[in-house]
Amino acid sequence: MAYIVTPDHLSAIAGINTPLMPPLAEWINKICPTYEIDSPQEYAHFLAQACHETDHFKTLREYASGRAYEDRADLGNTRPGDGVRFRGRGIFQTTGRANYLQLGIKRGHRDMFINTPELLEQPEFAVWSACEYWRTRGLNDTANHPDSDLLKKKYKGELIDVSPVEFISITINGGYNGMDERKKNYAAAKRVLT
Repeated sequence: MAYIVTPDHLSAIAGINTPLMPPLAEWINKICPTYEIDSPQEYAHFLAQACHETDHFKTLREYASGRAYEDRADLGNTRPGDGVRFRGRGIFQTTGRANYLQLGIKRGHRDMFINTPELLEQPEFAVWSACEYWRTRGLNDTANHPDSDLLKKKYKGELIDVSPVEFISITINGGYNGMDERKKNYAAAKRVLT
């Protein structure tokens, strides 16, 4: 039997109530199990990250303009305006032309998100894009490690020891941005879901 995530769960994790919670819970329940994100432990990690990236489930679009991503070839932003056009969207804040293109290819419509990047602000695609990212990075395996485990993670050219929540946070964000809040969200999600 699949685990069900409710808007009340999201509210308890975030510490607030937002209009996005009911549609997000609906799509989380429809999409996450198809990506084998289906245990309370996996959901705790997944939702802790989503809570941080969406400012406590308040937005599916990055607040910043995206200008900082201009000329970021590592994100595939090679054309003028790409940084703004392909700024972070979705519950994991998918960023950059290359990532938007890859998502379109996975949907079977190569330019789907290139032509209409705002689609990633719709709850269905916001959740789906995060599930794709989660699966391609093998994060279920990490989520199922005991919290006390230390895992090896390459970061800035060095192999470091990190906890599962740190490993997942660095994988999703590329660094330690918001790490304390991500850990707090994870602790709240564990209390609520397990």
